[in-house]
Amino acid sequence: MKHLRWLLLVALLAIGAPGAAFAQGGDHHDPLADVSFEQRLGKQVPLDLPFVDEAGAAVRLGDYLGEKPVVLALGYLECPMLCPLVRDGMVKALSEVEGLRAGVDYTVVNVSIDPAETPMIAANTKAAIMSRLGQPGAERGWHFLTGTQDSIQRLADAVGFRYFYDETIDQYAHAAGILVLTPGGELARYFYGIEFNPSDLRLGLVEASGNKIGSPVDQLLLLCYHFDPSTGKYTGLVMTALRVAGVITVLALFALIFLLNRSSGRPGSPSGPAQAVG
Repeated sequence: MKHLRWLLLVALLAIGAPGAAFAQGGDHHDPLADVSFEQRLGKQVPLDLPFVDEAGAAVRLGDYLGEKPVVLALGYLECPMLCPLVRDGMVKALSEVEGLRAGVDYTVVNVSIDPAETPMIAANTKAAIMSRLGQPGAERGWHFLTGTQDSIQRLADAVGFRYFYDETIDQYAHAAGILVLTPGGELARYFYGIEFNPSDLRLGLVEASGNKIGSPVDQLLLLCYHFDPSTGKYTGLVMTALRVAGVITVLALFALIFLLNRSSGRPGSPSGPAQAVG
């Protein structure tokens, strides 16, 4: 019965639900209030948070910021259900983003929300991910961090990632999704769910970088598309297209009127009604 309740929770979270409710013994606490992914767009993440990387080295979150946009994922490495789905979706989407590479154009940072997880677990997870990604050199831009409860909680609070630990099944309940940070550490984009559109991720990275990466086509797409925070997707701006078409039409009319006026003022051009010939 416990596993059935957990599967129901995961199913709800995977489609972007902020949480799910289930009873824990005689406790009627509603975990819906403890699981959510609240958008804090434009907010700054704390750069001084201490963590430990997959090699066992002491690092700070700010070590991965400053030059490139960052794809940030919170979860835990030994999660049996939801987290591997999120990681697989992220790996698949980023591997299909043409022209942008981890370590060159952007950085990926995975942070464990379980303070009991170790750098060895992080190293094993990274090795599996790099093998699946199949991009030589990507390991320099793909990092797995573990840390204390204080560092984890401060980061989770800063990005609006609310989760809780369920002692009855020894697992964490949390939402599904990833984030994109600007090189300065500001929250730029939230992408929800376990599958991510490569085009949306590309536009999010280009936009977060201050349009310093990508191609001229990306810049044009950013003019034609708009990020919808409620869905975590880029959508076409129909009204913008209509406005552009309207402006072009008005300019064409003015040009036509100008040409007609010039034509009517030339020598030999009729300047008034034709006179009757006797």
